[in-house]
Amino acid sequence: MTGALVLAAAAALLAFGSLRVAALLAPRSTASFLLAAYVVAWTQLVLVLWALSLFGWVSRWPLLAAFAAVCVALSVDTRNRSDVGVRLRGGLSALREGLAEPVAAVLGVAVLAGLGYAVALGLGTPQNDFDTVVDHLWRAGLWLQNGGAGYPDCSCAPYINAYPPHAELGVLATMALGGADRYVALVQATAYVALVLGVIGVARGLRLARSEALVAGLLVGTLPVIALQASTAQNDLLVASFVVAAVVFLLDRYAGAAPWLAGAATGLAVGTKLTALIAIPLLLVVAFVVWPERKAARLAGVVLGAAAGSYWYVVNWAQTGSWDGGFPDIEVDRGPAPTVARGLRSAIQFVELPGAAGRDRWLYAVAAVLLLAGLVAFAWRSSRGRALRLGAVAAAIALLPVLTPDVRRYADQAYRDLWRALGRDDLALEVGRDITISASNVTWYGPLGALLLACGLVVAIVAARRGAIPGVGVLLAFAPVYGLVALSVALFYQDAAGRFLMAPVALAGATWGLAPRSRPVAWGLAAIGVTALALALLNDTKRPSGLPLLERPAPTSYWSTPRWEAQGREVHVPALIRFVDGRVDEDARVGLAITPSDAGYVFFGPSLDRRLDLLGPGARDAPDASWVFVSPGARATGGGPRLCAGWRRLADAPDGWAVYRRAGGC
Repeated sequence: MTGALVLAAAAALLAFGSLRVAALLAPRSTASFLLAAYVVAWTQLVLVLWALSLFGWVSRWPLLAAFAAVCVALSVDTRNRSDVGVRLRGGLSALREGLAEPVAAVLGVAVLAGLGYAVALGLGTPQNDFDTVVDHLWRAGLWLQNGGAGYPDCSCAPYINAYPPHAELGVLATMALGGADRYVALVQATAYVALVLGVIGVARGLRLARSEALVAGLLVGTLPVIALQASTAQNDLLVASFVVAAVVFLLDRYAGAAPWLAGAATGLAVGTKLTALIAIPLLLVVAFVVWPERKAARLAGVVLGAAAGSYWYVVNWAQTGSWDGGFPDIEVDRGPAPTVARGLRSAIQFVELPGAAGRDRWLYAVAAVLLLAGLVAFAWRSSRGRALRLGAVAAAIALLPVLTPDVRRYADQAYRDLWRALGRDDLALEVGRDITISASNVTWYGPLGALLLACGLVVAIVAARRGAIPGVGVLLAFAPVYGLVALSVALFYQDAAGRFLMAPVALAGATWGLAPRSRPVAWGLAAIGVTALALALLNDTKRPSGLPLLERPAPTSYWSTPRWEAQGREVHVPALIRFVDGRVDEDARVGLAITPSDAGYVFFGPSLDRRLDLLGPGARDAPDASWVFVSPGARATGGGPRLCAGWRRLADAPDGWAVYRRAGGC
């Protein structure tokens, strides 16, 4: 309980000071104001953690004291100059105005319920995504043990040093303040809210009405991979929230600090993940074309922000001689044909139906029938003919996802036939993966994402020609196409690369606020979004709710799955985790001989109290440890220790690991 209270206190301190600074910087819209506070808070977080890390002081009370000191300093500096209360009251008024649109109200209830479920899932169940456990949490856990972030000498997993650190700094803060790993998903849950706010802010910058902007943001909030990641300690939502925030500030014509807020958001994004670099050209183009005034300041903000956020690449160069630390080290064929093939395969991945395996696919038909009945009943008294037309069009749109498996099958076949006809059988490959899988790492954007991206660019062009939105709206609607091309040129093909496109998809989503101008279209899209959101979350392949829908039998609920099984099944060591949690004291000191592919994080335990000593090849002793674990990979490569007679090997070997217990001195 102490950890939760301390974490809440730290969040309140960050929020209070950041809101005061944001009000002083005076972004025009409520979304811009809240995003300014978000960016200021993250800037504080990063700077405070690096400052404390210099002295090895990253732990609960020094971190809380540092946040309190910064909050007091900001409050004193902004006294009598900040109107936070006025801005917040104005925001509530704007929200009420937006929710007067019935489509926005329905979407708002769905997104709020989805976010509540995601937060509960993140707090109440263990993280079990493979990358999360072996990368993000492992890195933050080592930093916590060392008393600060940095570039530790860790031959067990060198790639965790190479990646930009901002997301793990946020995770580190929750671990240090909360005293456990149960709060780590709050970083991405906050980013989810910021991303929805960012889409609203972009839509307002495109001159959409408040209700239209709210619909745009909430539609983006229903997209499956975005909703799924809100309960994880991954980092794609965080990157997207910063990139979209940067665009919001670039669209702000009047706030004097907007270019520099855009720069800060850009720097935070670049310091979070390598994929943020793909967004830099897009941000520069937006900065150049959006307004004639202060063009140089906007461009300078983006360039300087990107340069500041690239500091970790300088660290990599100093440590390894390579700007990216040598990761990823997969060779990419950048010839014209392979690049086009990667782009086409990735585009086909947009055609999917997450969480709708078997008969659950027909829940879209159920939603269409309910929508038809509701709209006809609502409008029947005013005009029966209009009610039937409205309901029929909306229901037809809501029913479109039922066709997704057939569309995907034809698209897959057309892709293979194309390359065979061109004599490139080597490129006529399967596109990959089951389109009904719902998981935070491999899912894309569901039927709503595919439908709106297919039509959104055309709608944006028509709207711009009619003067409904400025020309930059067409550029933003084109962002997912740019993202696909950039990924195809820069990276090897991954069927799980959809999460790298969150920022471009969210930026394009800002133009989806035009939907309420056609009432049946808006209701049809809302029905698809709400259904897709529910299916993705409840039928999460890795973390199923266990709630029986149309497809039976329902899988075992993740909520009742013990940690050793839930986490161990994903990282392939369930017996090991069960052994450690059952036999090793929570505050024990443990020696580890492992390889980069081993899940060292699981030895910390949920309370993060165990101390881990990483043993090099041939080590004879772990002087302070009472246990030593040696992975099968370490033994197979000759990297295991050569322990002295003071260690006794246990007969049981969970998941092939060798286990030693101290029996005496060496």
